[in-house]
Amino acid sequence: MQHIILSPHYDDAALSCGGMIAQRTAAGDQVVVTTVFGGRADPATLSPFAQSIHARPGAADDLIAQRLAEEYQALAILHAQPRPGDYLDCIYRREKPGGRWLYDREETLFGPVDPADAALVEELAAVFAALAPHPDQCTIYAPLAVGCHVDHQVVRQAAMQLLEASYEVLFYEDYPYVVRDRAGLPAALERFKTSGGWRPRPVVLSRQDLDCKIAAVAAYASQLGVLFGTDGVAAPQDVSGALDGFARFTARETDSGRFAERLWTVTQAA
Repeated sequence: MQHIILSPHYDDAALSCGGMIAQRTAAGDQVVVTTVFGGRADPATLSPFAQSIHARPGAADDLIAQRLAEEYQALAILHAQPRPGDYLDCIYRREKPGGRWLYDREETLFGPVDPADAALVEELAAVFAALAPHPDQCTIYAPLAVGCHVDHQVVRQAAMQLLEASYEVLFYEDYPYVVRDRAGLPAALERFKTSGGWRPRPVVLSRQDLDCKIAAVAAYASQLGVLFGTDGVAAPQDVSGALDGFARFTARETDSGRFAERLWTVTQAA
Protein backbone atom coordinates (compact mmCIF):
# COMPACT_ATOMS: atom_id res chain seq x y z
CA MET A 1 0.00 0.00 0.00
CA GLN A 2 1.29 3.43 -0.92
CA HIS A 3 0.61 6.48 1.23
CA ILE A 4 0.86 9.88 -0.47
CA ILE A 5 1.16 12.87 1.86
CA LEU A 6 0.27 16.20 0.28
CA SER A 7 2.36 18.72 2.19
CA PRO A 8 1.87 22.39 1.27
CA HIS A 9 5.35 23.36 2.49
CA TYR A 10 8.58 21.76 3.62
CA ASP A 11 7.81 20.65 7.22
CA ASP A 12 3.99 20.41 7.16
CA ALA A 13 3.90 16.62 6.79
CA ALA A 14 6.34 15.95 9.62
CA LEU A 15 4.69 18.48 11.92
CA SER A 16 1.15 17.27 11.35
CA CYS A 17 1.42 13.52 10.82
CA GLY A 18 5.06 12.56 11.33
CA GLY A 19 4.14 9.90 13.87
CA MET A 20 1.80 8.20 11.42
CA ILE A 21 4.45 8.37 8.70
CA ALA A 22 7.01 6.72 10.99
CA GLN A 23 4.48 4.05 11.90
CA ARG A 24 3.60 3.24 8.29
CA THR A 25 7.19 3.05 7.06
CA ALA A 26 8.12 0.84 10.03
CA ALA A 27 5.32 -1.49 8.94
CA GLY A 28 6.86 -1.73 5.47
CA ASP A 29 4.50 0.60 3.62
CA GLN A 30 5.75 3.10 1.07
CA VAL A 31 5.20 6.71 2.10
CA VAL A 32 5.77 9.51 -0.41
CA VAL A 33 5.73 13.12 0.79
CA THR A 34 4.78 15.46 -2.03
CA THR A 35 5.71 19.01 -1.06
CA VAL A 36 3.56 21.17 -3.30
CA PHE A 37 4.87 24.71 -2.93
CA GLY A 38 8.58 23.99 -3.05
CA GLY A 39 9.53 26.04 -6.10
CA ARG A 40 12.31 28.59 -6.19
CA ALA A 41 11.33 32.17 -7.04
CA ASP A 42 13.62 34.56 -8.88
CA PRO A 43 15.30 36.55 -6.07
CA ALA A 44 15.48 39.59 -8.34
CA THR A 45 11.70 39.82 -8.62
CA LEU A 46 10.48 39.30 -5.06
CA SER A 47 7.75 41.47 -3.60
CA PRO A 48 8.70 43.73 -0.67
CA PHE A 49 6.79 41.34 1.60
CA ALA A 50 8.71 38.30 0.34
CA GLN A 51 11.97 40.23 0.70
CA SER A 52 11.15 40.92 4.34
CA ILE A 53 10.62 37.20 4.96
CA HIS A 54 13.91 36.33 3.30
CA ALA A 55 15.61 38.89 5.54
CA ARG A 56 14.43 37.28 8.78
CA PRO A 57 17.12 35.97 11.17
CA GLY A 58 18.26 32.45 10.35
CA ALA A 59 17.16 32.56 6.71
CA ALA A 60 19.84 31.48 4.26
CA ASP A 61 20.69 33.38 1.08
CA ASP A 62 18.96 30.58 -0.82
CA LEU A 63 15.97 29.97 1.43
CA ILE A 64 14.43 27.22 -0.71
CA ALA A 65 17.71 25.29 -0.89
CA GLN A 66 17.95 25.51 2.89
CA ARG A 67 14.38 24.27 3.35
CA LEU A 68 14.87 21.45 0.84
CA ALA A 69 18.01 20.22 2.58
CA GLU A 70 16.11 20.15 5.87
CA GLU A 71 13.28 18.25 4.19
CA TYR A 72 15.59 15.51 2.93
CA GLN A 73 17.13 15.14 6.38
CA ALA A 74 13.75 14.97 8.11
CA LEU A 75 12.21 12.49 5.70
CA ALA A 76 15.27 10.26 5.91
CA ILE A 77 14.59 10.01 9.65
CA LEU A 78 10.98 9.04 8.89
CA HIS A 79 12.10 6.67 6.08
CA ALA A 80 9.72 8.44 3.70
CA GLN A 81 10.40 9.32 0.08
CA PRO A 82 10.58 13.04 -0.76
CA ARG A 83 8.88 14.36 -3.87
CA PRO A 84 9.53 18.12 -3.98
CA GLY A 85 7.15 20.16 -6.09
CA ASP A 86 8.02 23.29 -8.02
CA TYR A 87 4.91 25.40 -7.53
CA LEU A 88 5.55 28.77 -5.92
CA ASP A 89 4.67 29.57 -2.32
CA CYS A 90 1.87 32.11 -1.96
CA ILE A 91 4.29 34.91 -1.08
CA TYR A 92 5.79 34.59 -4.58
CA ARG A 93 2.62 34.27 -6.64
CA ARG A 94 1.35 36.97 -8.99
CA GLU A 95 -1.87 37.25 -10.95
CA LYS A 96 0.23 37.13 -14.12
CA PRO A 97 3.85 37.92 -15.00
CA GLY A 98 4.36 41.50 -13.90
CA GLY A 99 0.88 41.65 -12.39
CA ARG A 100 -0.26 42.26 -8.84
CA TRP A 101 1.02 40.15 -5.96
CA LEU A 102 -1.74 37.85 -4.71
CA TYR A 103 -0.54 37.79 -1.09
CA ASP A 104 1.53 40.82 -0.18
CA ARG A 105 1.20 41.13 3.59
CA GLU A 106 0.93 38.86 6.62
CA GLU A 107 -2.85 39.03 7.03
CA THR A 108 -3.48 37.93 3.44
CA LEU A 109 -1.71 34.63 4.15
CA PHE A 110 -4.58 33.60 6.42
CA GLY A 111 -7.55 34.99 4.54
CA PRO A 112 -9.60 33.89 1.55
CA VAL A 113 -7.88 32.24 -1.38
CA ASP A 114 -7.42 34.84 -4.10
CA PRO A 115 -9.75 34.20 -7.07
CA ALA A 116 -6.69 34.17 -9.31
CA ASP A 117 -5.67 30.89 -7.64
CA ALA A 118 -8.80 29.07 -8.85
CA ALA A 119 -6.96 27.75 -11.90
CA LEU A 120 -4.15 26.56 -9.63
CA VAL A 121 -6.61 24.45 -7.63
CA GLU A 122 -7.83 22.74 -10.79
CA GLU A 123 -4.29 22.16 -12.03
CA LEU A 124 -3.18 20.66 -8.72
CA ALA A 125 -6.15 18.30 -8.63
CA ALA A 126 -5.04 16.90 -11.98
CA VAL A 127 -1.41 16.71 -10.85
CA PHE A 128 -2.30 14.87 -7.65
CA ALA A 129 -4.40 12.34 -9.56
CA ALA A 130 -1.54 11.75 -11.99
CA LEU A 131 0.91 11.17 -9.14
CA ALA A 132 -1.30 8.57 -7.49
CA PRO A 133 -1.62 4.95 -8.58
CA HIS A 134 -5.03 3.31 -8.89
CA PRO A 135 -7.41 4.35 -6.06
CA ASP A 136 -7.35 0.80 -4.69
CA GLN A 137 -3.59 0.96 -4.25
CA CYS A 138 -3.06 4.14 -2.27
CA THR A 139 -4.30 6.45 0.46
CA ILE A 140 -3.90 10.20 0.07
CA TYR A 141 -3.45 12.59 3.01
CA ALA A 142 -4.15 16.31 2.78
CA PRO A 143 -4.33 19.27 5.17
CA LEU A 144 -7.62 20.26 6.76
CA ALA A 145 -6.48 23.88 6.46
CA VAL A 146 -6.87 24.57 10.16
CA GLY A 147 -5.65 28.14 10.57
CA CYS A 148 -6.70 29.12 7.03
CA HIS A 149 -3.23 29.45 5.51
CA VAL A 150 -4.01 30.02 1.85
CA ASP A 151 -1.56 27.40 0.57
CA HIS A 152 -3.16 24.82 2.85
CA GLN A 153 -6.59 25.86 1.60
CA VAL A 154 -5.50 25.46 -2.02
CA VAL A 155 -4.13 21.96 -1.43
CA ARG A 156 -7.20 20.98 0.52
CA GLN A 157 -9.57 22.19 -2.21
CA ALA A 158 -7.63 20.24 -4.83
CA ALA A 159 -7.60 17.10 -2.67
CA MET A 160 -11.37 17.25 -2.22
CA GLN A 161 -11.70 16.68 -5.95
CA LEU A 162 -9.89 13.35 -5.59
CA LEU A 163 -12.70 12.13 -3.36
CA GLU A 164 -15.02 12.45 -6.32
CA ALA A 165 -12.64 10.21 -8.28
CA SER A 166 -13.01 7.41 -5.67
CA TYR A 167 -9.67 7.96 -3.95
CA GLU A 168 -9.44 7.46 -0.20
CA VAL A 169 -8.44 10.88 1.12
CA LEU A 170 -7.75 11.45 4.80
CA PHE A 171 -7.23 14.94 6.19
CA TYR A 172 -4.69 15.80 8.87
CA GLU A 173 -4.86 18.53 11.49
CA ASP A 174 -2.44 21.32 10.58
CA TYR A 175 0.18 21.77 13.30
CA PRO A 176 0.93 24.28 14.84
CA TYR A 177 -2.27 26.11 13.86
CA VAL A 178 -4.43 23.48 15.53
CA VAL A 179 -2.89 24.28 18.93
CA ARG A 180 -2.61 28.04 18.51
CA ASP A 181 -6.37 28.43 18.24
CA ARG A 182 -8.62 25.74 19.70
CA ALA A 183 -11.51 27.12 17.66
CA GLY A 184 -9.55 26.54 14.46
CA LEU A 185 -10.35 22.84 14.10
CA PRO A 186 -14.15 23.06 14.41
CA ALA A 187 -14.03 26.13 12.18
CA ALA A 188 -12.14 24.19 9.48
CA LEU A 189 -14.61 21.30 9.65
CA GLU A 190 -17.50 23.73 9.39
CA ARG A 191 -15.92 25.78 6.61
CA PHE A 192 -15.52 22.75 4.36
CA LYS A 193 -18.88 21.11 4.83
CA THR A 194 -19.55 17.79 3.13
CA SER A 195 -22.81 16.07 2.32
CA GLY A 196 -22.08 13.25 4.75
CA GLY A 197 -20.11 15.05 7.44
CA TRP A 198 -16.76 14.28 9.06
CA ARG A 199 -15.56 11.33 11.11
CA PRO A 200 -12.36 11.37 13.20
CA ARG A 201 -9.84 8.58 12.74
CA PRO A 202 -7.31 8.54 15.59
CA VAL A 203 -3.85 7.09 14.99
CA VAL A 204 -2.44 5.56 18.17
CA LEU A 205 1.31 6.20 18.35
CA SER A 206 4.02 4.31 20.17
CA ARG A 207 6.75 6.13 22.05
CA GLN A 208 9.08 5.17 19.20
CA ASP A 209 6.71 6.67 16.60
CA LEU A 210 6.56 9.94 18.52
CA ASP A 211 10.31 10.10 19.13
CA CYS A 212 10.88 9.59 15.41
CA LYS A 213 8.49 12.45 14.66
CA ILE A 214 10.24 14.73 17.15
CA ALA A 215 13.64 13.96 15.62
CA ALA A 216 12.30 14.65 12.13
CA VAL A 217 10.76 17.98 13.11
CA ALA A 218 14.00 19.00 14.81
CA ALA A 219 15.71 18.68 11.42
CA TYR A 220 13.87 21.81 10.23
CA ALA A 221 16.34 24.00 12.09
CA SER A 222 15.48 27.20 10.24
CA GLN A 223 11.85 26.98 11.36
CA LEU A 224 12.15 25.95 15.00
CA GLY A 225 12.38 29.44 16.45
CA VAL A 226 9.17 30.51 14.73
CA LEU A 227 7.34 27.28 15.51
CA PHE A 228 8.41 26.57 19.07
CA GLY A 229 10.58 29.36 20.38
CA THR A 230 10.38 32.37 22.60
CA ASP A 231 11.78 35.54 21.01
CA GLY A 232 12.72 33.48 17.97
CA VAL A 233 14.85 30.93 19.83
CA ALA A 234 13.86 27.31 20.49
CA ALA A 235 15.72 24.79 22.64
CA PRO A 236 15.46 21.04 21.92
CA GLN A 237 13.21 20.60 24.95
CA ASP A 238 10.83 23.20 23.53
CA VAL A 239 10.33 21.06 20.43
CA SER A 240 9.99 17.74 22.22
CA GLY A 241 7.82 19.19 24.95
CA ALA A 242 5.36 20.77 22.53
CA LEU A 243 4.99 17.70 20.31
CA ASP A 244 4.84 15.31 23.26
CA GLY A 245 2.19 17.46 24.91
CA PHE A 246 0.06 17.65 21.78
CA ALA A 247 0.26 13.88 21.21
CA ARG A 248 -0.88 13.30 24.79
CA PHE A 249 -3.69 15.84 24.42
CA THR A 250 -4.92 14.19 21.22
CA ALA A 251 -4.81 10.76 22.85
CA ARG A 252 -6.92 11.98 25.76
CA GLU A 253 -9.37 13.77 23.51
CA THR A 254 -9.88 10.70 21.33
CA ASP A 255 -9.51 8.07 24.08
CA SER A 256 -6.69 6.53 22.05
CA GLY A 257 -3.89 5.29 24.26
CA ARG A 258 -0.99 7.38 25.49
CA PHE A 259 0.00 9.25 22.31
CA ALA A 260 -1.98 9.94 19.16
CA GLU A 261 -2.49 11.97 16.03
CA ARG A 262 -5.89 12.45 14.46
CA LEU A 263 -6.99 12.22 10.88
CA TRP A 264 -10.43 13.03 9.49
CA THR A 265 -12.41 11.24 6.82
CA VAL A 266 -15.45 12.34 4.87
CA THR A 267 -18.43 10.10 5.56
CA GLN A 268 -20.83 9.18 2.83
CA ALA A 269 -24.27 10.72 2.87
CA ALA A 270 -27.06 8.27 3.68
